[in-house]
Amino acid sequence: MKKIAFLLTLLIIASTLLAACGQQATATPAPAPTEVVSAPTVPPAPTAAPASTEAPAPTKEPVKVTITYWAFGSEGSAMADGTLWTDWYAKIFNQYQQSHPGVTIDFALKGYDASGSTLAVDTAVAAGTPPDIYFDTKFRVKKYQDTRLLEDLTPALTPADLAAYDSAAMAGSKSGSMMWSIPADGGYWNMIVNKSLFDAAGHSDLLPKGPDYSWTTEEFMKACEAINDPAKNVYCTAFFAGSTSMDSATNEWLAGFPDCKFFDTTTAKYTVNSSACVEAFTFMHTIYEKGLMVPGAAGLIDDTTDPYWLSQQVAILGQGNWYDSITKKGVTAATIKAFDYIFVQFPNKPGSPVTPVGMSNPDVWGVFKQTDPAKLQAIYDLVQFMQQPDIATQIAVGWGKIPVRTDATFKSDDPSVAEPLAAARKFGSYDPYFVNGVPCNYNDVRQAWAETRQAFWQDKADVQALLDGFVERANGIVTSCP
Repeated sequence: MKKIAFLLTLLIIASTLLAACGQQATATPAPAPTEVVSAPTVPPAPTAAPASTEAPAPTKEPVKVTITYWAFGSEGSAMADGTLWTDWYAKIFNQYQQSHPGVTIDFALKGYDASGSTLAVDTAVAAGTPPDIYFDTKFRVKKYQDTRLLEDLTPALTPADLAAYDSAAMAGSKSGSMMWSIPADGGYWNMIVNKSLFDAAGHSDLLPKGPDYSWTTEEFMKACEAINDPAKNVYCTAFFAGSTSMDSATNEWLAGFPDCKFFDTTTAKYTVNSSACVEAFTFMHTIYEKGLMVPGAAGLIDDTTDPYWLSQQVAILGQGNWYDSITKKGVTAATIKAFDYIFVQFPNKPGSPVTPVGMSNPDVWGVFKQTDPAKLQAIYDLVQFMQQPDIATQIAVGWGKIPVRTDATFKSDDPSVAEPLAAARKFGSYDPYFVNGVPCNYNDVRQAWAETRQAFWQDKADVQALLDGFVERANGIVTSCP
């Protein structure tokens, strides 16, 4: 019994010692920080990581994303200086990708092959594979905002960026507070006159003179009748209505009839069937009735009209900066002979102010809806990069337009740019697209307008009835807005 009691005592003592040792190991405090770290005169660096005996974590790999970027155009299309757009974009994107590892940009030019339509994008949207970024004119991009397919681009701009944009230009890119597009550039429409044709015919004295280069509708008709010579395959002017493309060729004429309001932004109604507008279109139809324009306007489009200008078969056209740009390209490529031309205002109704220059729709960035937050952030970063003043200016000059950002360093001695800009400052500007203020479905309205113009360029057209029909149809389109 004594042996058993002794053994039990030993076991109890051993258990107690083991328990005490375990508690001591658990309760041992961590070493106190050193004097240097804790001393108030030497505070720790705010960005320094705490000391660790563990191995450093592996470097985080950059997020890998592919951004699909489509811009309006076609393979082989060139900038104003002759540089291929594909080459320019490749250079810019290469710069971006070098400083943004993990980002790949899949670029393509789309739209031009479909006669200036959004067919390529529409097809991709229907298939569920739209591009991530789409760069095109505002009215075409707005089509996708109307169906709520675009992202809010506010996060792509800094406060400094926002301050650099003209408030009116930015207002046209918003639906409420939601910024569905960011503008890169804007253009202008004026008249371009083949001065060589007028010089050869001995009628240069009939053209407008500087510094204003303005004329009335009566003065225009006198010059138009003098230069028109179908027997020699020379026409005064040309119109086209075979597509919606560049419908401003017709619309800008309304600027010379200031009482004609195509659209009333207050009531959100189309009013182009007013008596003032009927007067304007009746005057325009007189050009048709007298045979002073290239035949077949109802079926002509921009692609079939341009050759008349380049081959010097038409003397006066609207959209001066466009015809200036394609003329320079043709001369550079040695596909046409050089000839002299000048820029003038669209004619104004006698007694009315000098016609303001038409400001064309800006080219804008739009972003289709995304489901991956990381990819959306990468897209915002790319848009932020592209809208910088120097890059946006290159885009603007490439299209023969002007940058929208007020901080863009932009100066030109080219009269195709300088003179219209001076005119815009002097006589104001006019919106030949009527897109600002239109609540939705502008592309549907443009299609209705193209069909109206096709009927307009016919014999014995009933101007009032045609405009009444358009207004009824267009207002029905606006009323159906969601």
